[in-house]
Amino acid sequence: MTSVEQFVEALRSRGVHFIATLCGHGLDPLFEAAKRAGIRLVDTRNEQTAAYAAEAYGRLTRFPGVCAVSSGVAHVNALTGVANAWFDQAPILLITGAAALATSGLGHFQDMDQVTVARPLTRYARTIECPERAVQMLDEALAIAGGPPPGPVHLTYPMDVQRAEVASMVAPTPRVEAQDDGIHDAADLSRFERPLIVAGSGVYYAGEGEALLRFAERYAIPLVVPIWDRGPVDRASDAYMGVIGAASGGPRLLPDADCIVMAGAAADYRVGFLQPDSISKDVRIVRGWRGLEDSQPHTAWFAEARRRRDEFRSSVAGTASDQARAGTHACHIMEALRAILREDDILLIDGGSIGQWAHQLLSDRYPGHWLTCGRSGVVGWGIGGAIGARLAFPDRRIILLSGDGAFTFNVADLECAVRQNLPFVAIVADDQGWGITRTGHVRQFGQAISSSLGPIAFDRLAESLGARGEAITQPGEIRGAIQSALDRNAVSVIHVPVAGGNP
Repeated sequence: MTSVEQFVEALRSRGVHFIATLCGHGLDPLFEAAKRAGIRLVDTRNEQTAAYAAEAYGRLTRFPGVCAVSSGVAHVNALTGVANAWFDQAPILLITGAAALATSGLGHFQDMDQVTVARPLTRYARTIECPERAVQMLDEALAIAGGPPPGPVHLTYPMDVQRAEVASMVAPTPRVEAQDDGIHDAADLSRFERPLIVAGSGVYYAGEGEALLRFAERYAIPLVVPIWDRGPVDRASDAYMGVIGAASGGPRLLPDADCIVMAGAAADYRVGFLQPDSISKDVRIVRGWRGLEDSQPHTAWFAEARRRRDEFRSSVAGTASDQARAGTHACHIMEALRAILREDDILLIDGGSIGQWAHQLLSDRYPGHWLTCGRSGVVGWGIGGAIGARLAFPDRRIILLSGDGAFTFNVADLECAVRQNLPFVAIVADDQGWGITRTGHVRQFGQAISSSLGPIAFDRLAESLGARGEAITQPGEIRGAIQSALDRNAVSVIHVPVAGGNP
């Protein structure tokens, strides 16, 4: 038996049922072994899409998604998805092929130190140099990818190592669960009048969203989620006050809190780096939420926070209503989605301007099965993300809400989704521009600078790639078009030209 045959069998036995990939140099032995082992190869037209599919799968399931790409620039392309996973602490394994280890460094085809390139974006990066250690390194990589904390990992697998015959493998390294690092700064919240919980991706990956939400409800503590983080609010709740750090703003909560609980959240730009200009100079910062104590609800502050939340939401709705006088608007898409979305639907949001509207107008919850680009703020991941969501949940409805700029990054992969029976419904909100940037340019300079886009008939483009396309001309058509597309269970693209403008 060869090293790669044992490696692939180990993948299968550990629960990996697909590999997202783009064929090329260094992958042939892996492909052959995967096919014989019954692991599905989901091919794409861009390595970015393969990586996005794997990391979306990882973010939705908390189990490492796997992608495999060829050497050289293909490896660099795939690192876009790895970088996205790095920002979001998402579990993903990138396997990269390579020419023979025996000629590495001598200038063989696509000779590159792939591990060094990947290392800054991963929690583990190794070249499999010993055929007998392939499964051991796989187990090390999967254990680290799963965390805690989770994150991306990488293995370069040279072809001569893949094909080497092995009599026995080195025993896998036993996984040692990480212990609590002890940094949690416990506090009695009853000593504070205006506590605020900032619940980030760490809460989702730890599976603590519901427990934290119940704590917030019991003691009447406002809870916010940094925009683009994994959503831990899986149901409607009065405690959820919306996203924080949005370009479109939010209710005034952070500056007036006298205690901020950072629950699995990063102290980055979205919370003003927790610096005095954004928070009270006397505020208490608490890291982690386990072990927090409280004795009575913070009723007055909670009521005030809800009033500010509702006032802000009303202002956003008013802005949308004013802009909608110019024609079909993002708010009409949100109205249709609110009417159609089921509790278990997977909603993916790809794009800046449309993402801001979605976070502000679909605002009574932020569940873990809604997926955004993550903390990286990248655009263009949505089609790969939808493919990954379909692989994760074969029986759920998958809806991708995308801006027109984001949708065109990897649009050719619609063909791959159609051909491989990976259906989803994409709604393309088309304002013919990079909306947030264009609005900022007009505000600063009085004109858009390299931020406008030309017209594309997205419905006909979709049809040329084998998908179903539909163009919307009136706001009242949106809901029926989405419902019809969902009923067909096919790859469908609904083109919705919208009036420009941000919340």
